[in-house]
Parts: sequence; structure tokens; C-alpha cells
Amino acid sequence: MLRDVLLREVPIVLRSELYAVPAVAGASVVAIAHAAGSDRAAYALVGAALCLGIRLIGMRYGVTVPTAPEDRRLDR
Repeated sequence: MLRDVLLREVPIVLRSELYAVPAVAGASVVAIAHAAGSDRAAYALVGAALCLGIRLIGMRYGVTVPTAPEDRRLDR
């Protein structure tokens, strides 16, 4: 990711494939459980399973996230 930022490119984890969305979903499970006062390891496992499941479904069925149109430069 650092390489992409230094090269002024969109980081690969933020491109069309599902990387960030599963990570946010899995982390949300853990964060909600922590906010509710639970520190059980089972919630971390549920979050990891959710993250992995979403990623695998995305790979299997070709699910992608919408991407922003590329910057259009006006030649003046």
C-alpha cells in the first residue's frame, strides 16, 4: 500500500476487488462486541470467518465494488 501511495496510484486494496469491504465487516463484528463489553475470542473468530467468507464469495462469483471514474485531465 505504501508503494502505491508513493507512486501516486490508487492502492490495490481500494481497487475493484473485495479487500477493504470484508476487512471492515470483520472488524465491525469485533468492534461491536468490544463496545458491548465482551472480550471473548469467539467474536474474533466470527469476524475473521465473516471476512474470509465475504472475500471467498467475491472471488468465486466475481463480485467487485464500484470504482470511481478515472481523473479526466483537460488539455488546455
